[in-house]
Amino acid sequence: MSDSYYVWVPRGLHLRPADYILVVFFEPLGPAERPGLDSVVSTSRDNQYMEKPEIEYIGAEFARRWWKSLMANAVALIEDAALLAGHQSPGRSQSLVVLAIEELAKARWLYETSEREWTAPLGLFGQTPTPGGKVRVPEGLRTTRRPHAEKLQVAEQFASRLGGFWDQRRRVEYYQLPDLATFESTARRRNLDKQAGFYVDRAGDVVTSPLNIPADGVAEDIQHAAKVIQMHLIEDHTRQQDCADLSLIDSAEDLHWTILPYSDPGSFADFMKRMSKNGNARD
Repeated sequence: MSDSYYVWVPRGLHLRPADYILVVFFEPLGPAERPGLDSVVSTSRDNQYMEKPEIEYIGAEFARRWWKSLMANAVALIEDAALLAGHQSPGRSQSLVVLAIEELAKARWLYETSEREWTAPLGLFGQTPTPGGKVRVPEGLRTTRRPHAEKLQVAEQFASRLGGFWDQRRRVEYYQLPDLATFESTARRRNLDKQAGFYVDRAGDVVTSPLNIPADGVAEDIQHAAKVIQMHLIEDHTRQQDCADLSLIDSAEDLHWTILPYSDPGSFADFMKRMSKNGNARD
């Protein structure tokens, strides 16, 4: 039977140095030195890296900065994907699109746990404004080793709302989502697409290379991912739009403008043309 090991170390040094969690120590403690089981978790060599992430709380303001960073990265990955697609590198472009929707999934996890605390200070619908409280960090963001397929399932489930978001006749699709397991095969395929765009691989006597991936469908994938990212940004804007004090609105308008040429290229081009005629085009 494997020995058990115990040690206290500082937890979350980047957030709250005063808190503590347990990690594995590689020197066994004697029986008299071991704390009570009600205050520690024991682990063995065989399962020392399998413990569930410790529950963690962060401030609402920090969570908001984190969410914006995730969304900004998702938008930037779409920009880079479009740039690569335009320079005859569809394989790499395909991979960056998948990375962008993975970042969106992380942003969605964080948004769902933070939305209430971000909204509290706005005093919407006659409610008394209150400061945002602590936000529980989603389990999917408490470890850097979250399975890629799980993030992609979350993103694909959210993307399934797209039709109902834009078409009032399909509104039920926005609110009644298929079960997460429905998107398991799609998520697996997306993850393989991402790997295929980065690595040379071999199966038997067949060698595949990112340099040989055709461009078919890549432009459509970029636009679809951009539309899903845009949908989440619009949700965030809509959540705040009824605030009486406009100074309290924490806008992500810059990301709206950045993603628009990729989500709706035709509409964006027409808008810029009209604005240019009036001398009001954005820089």
